[in-house]
Amino acid sequence: MKCNRSRAACLGMLGVLALGLAAPVFAHHSKSMYDLDKTINFECTVTEVAWGNPHVLFLADVKAPGSVTNWNLEGPSPNVLVSKGLKADTLKVGDKITVTGNPRKDGKPHMLLVTVTDTSGKHYTLVDNQ
Repeated sequence: MKCNRSRAACLGMLGVLALGLAAPVFAHHSKSMYDLDKTINFECTVTEVAWGNPHVLFLADVKAPGSVTNWNLEGPSPNVLVSKGLKADTLKVGDKITVTGNPRKDGKPHMLLVTVTDTSGKHYTLVDNQ
């Protein structure tokens, strides 16, 4: 890029451009779809693990008399899970786990995870505060 303006003006424009490009990194969706005042828990069987950014997602079947409902269990980012002791291979398809979290306000089978207890009984708290 050829710049005929003063060096300071060019650097200023490059700074604004860099901030504009970096802004999406800081963007994050809100938790407003979840009822943060309500906590539910249940036992379920992991059916899929999607370990990636920005959030790790677990899909799990919850059995009730006469039915099975597949739930989306949204966890924090992989680096947060690792800091809490979970690794990409800690929870596997077929594992029975117990989860606690905040359900969606609209009643869809989707939860913001707060805790997970794995098959060995190890308990993981995924969020420090809400």
